[in-house]
Formats: sequence, C-alpha cells, structure tokens
Amino acid sequence: MSYARNILTNYVGRMFFVRFIGLLIFFVIILQMLDLLNRSSDILAAEGAGTAQMLRYISLRTPQIISQFTPFAALLGVVLTLAGLSHTSEITVMRAAGMSVNRVLFPLGFVCGLITLAHFIFHETVTVRASEMLDYWEVNDYAVDLPPESDVRTDIRINYDGEFIAAESAARYGDAVVLTGVTIYDMDEGLIDEAIEARSARFEEGAWRLFGARGLNALTQQVTATGEVIWTNSLDPELLFAMTLEPGQTSLPELAAKIRQLNNDRADTRGPMTQLLSRFSKPMATLVMPLLGAIAGFGVHRQGVLLARAVTGAALGFGYFVAENLALAFGSLGVVPAIIGAFFPLAIFMVVGFSIILAMEN
Repeated sequence: MSYARNILTNYVGRMFFVRFIGLLIFFVIILQMLDLLNRSSDILAAEGAGTAQMLRYISLRTPQIISQFTPFAALLGVVLTLAGLSHTSEITVMRAAGMSVNRVLFPLGFVCGLITLAHFIFHETVTVRASEMLDYWEVNDYAVDLPPESDVRTDIRINYDGEFIAAESAARYGDAVVLTGVTIYDMDEGLIDEAIEARSARFEEGAWRLFGARGLNALTQQVTATGEVIWTNSLDPELLFAMTLEPGQTSLPELAAKIRQLNNDRADTRGPMTQLLSRFSKPMATLVMPLLGAIAGFGVHRQGVLLARAVTGAALGFGYFVAENLALAFGSLGVVPAIIGAFFPLAIFMVVGFSIILAMEN
C-alpha cells in the first residue's frame, strides 16, 4: 500500500509540474508577443535597428515576464491539476486508499517549494541584470551600438532637508557628478517659498554649483537670473544616488548597502526596505498556491459544483495578488512597517489556506 501511495504522489507531482511549465510558457509567449507589438515601432525607429534589436528586446523582456507570472502559473497549475483529478474521480481513489488531504497536496507543495527556490535564484541572477540593461536601453531610445552603461539616474524626484529637488538626470564622469535640468523648491510648512531652475549643476568642494540658474520668489512673483550660484544642501552625491536607486534593478547586497547608507544619513528607507523584503516574499507567494487552490479538488463531486470550486480557488489566488500589491504600496509609502507590507498578505492567506484544508479534512 505504501508503494502505491508513493506512485500516486509522484504521479500528482509530475502532472502539476507539466501543467505549470506549459502555462508559464503560454503566458511568456502570449505576453511577449503583445508587448513586442506595442514596442516594435519604437525599437525599429532607432537608426540601424533591425532583427537583432528585436531579438535583444525579447531576451531582456522575457526574464521579467517569467519572474512576474511564475506564481500566477503555479496557481492555475494547481487548480487545473486538482480539478482534473477530481473530475476523473482520481482524488476519490486516493482518499479511498487512505491518503489524507495533506498527503494528496504534499507533491504540489514540494514542487512549489522547488519552484520558489528556482524563482528566487533566477530573479536575482538573471532578471535583475536584464531589467537594468533594458531600462538603460529604453532611456536611450533603443539606440544601436549603445556605449556601456555608466552610473546614471534619470527622472529624479527627491524630498530632502526641507527642499524638493527634481532633475532630468544625474551622471558620474570620473570623480565629477553632474545634474541636468535641475529645479529646486524651497518648502516652508508644505508651501513653496522659493524656486530655483538651473541648466545643470556640478558637485564641487562640498557644495553644488548651479549653472544657468534663475530664481523665483513665491511672495513677490519676481524672477531673477543669477547665472552661476552655489546651492548649499546636505545632499551629497553618494546620498543622491542612494535615494534614487531602482530596487528592482539592484542586487541584494548593493541594495542592503544603500539602505544602510540611507539610515546613516537619516533619510527615508521605507520604500527601499519594503522592496528589499519583497524580493523574498514575492517568490514565496508560490508556496501559498497549493493551499488556496486546494478547494478545487475536494468536495462532494455529485453536487456538480466542480467549476464553482475551481473558480473559487482561482479567485482566492487572484485575491492574494491584489492584497500583495496593495500591502507593498502601503509599505513603500510608510503607512505600515516594511515587514508588514511585504509579508502580511503571505501570512494571512497561508492561515486561510490551512483553514480550508482543515475544513476539508474534517
């Protein structure tokens, strides 16, 4: 009997894995085609662009789609596997053979654990670097023969030390750091007191030198051209680059180092910390899917509610994705602590999933 149970366990695990791989490939192909149709005109608009650039875009975009839709494919794989086993009464046979609900779901959970580990490794080793390269390429309008990426930030928005700083870009050139398209708003109790616009700015001797600057006094509404002016602020280049870091395009060690730097400078770390923790919680979402999708495979088959149970299992999974994104947004904004924003939906839906299993077992 034990040998037969092992055969059934392996059978369920293989069935789920095949469906998961098929669904993931399906999502990647369909979404990549739709995305390519949307982006192809921009890619081919670059001088000298052709098939090679289209293939390069596919190679850089595919890892993002895989990382984003792995938990979703796992959810539908669980629902389809259990619904199929229920429809053919194979779950009834397993239960008659003495297999508990936990034993039936064990191979699904084991495979999901392997998928979670593979997802985490793939995201950190492939997706992060691909996202960084794709973003750099998009910022440069998909140019052909683009030079190697330098330390550049674009579309900067920072609220720091009583001022709101906006800039089109920030770039390192050796030891020099240059900002372009700079606008500085001096805030007083949430209101703009003074504004300064500058063509560019360079950090030198512990301060920022603005070039082509002009100022606006909010009280008198007078604009004055000041040419070159020294802007004194505690925002040094290292802090600037730490505050404008893209968490999704940064390795975990570098992201952790930047968060420590922000802490040392007493800057806001809520967003980066939430994103750091989400790098662990997002792959772990796959672990919850067998629990949420379990309702699709268990119940009284003669009631004719198999479709309703499958839809309910899928709806629970979709509800998890909505709650996850909402909690991450709250964590990034500082509404809730970072650890709550990253892991609270995972914990809540895991409790819900185990409750469903206990109810079905009883």
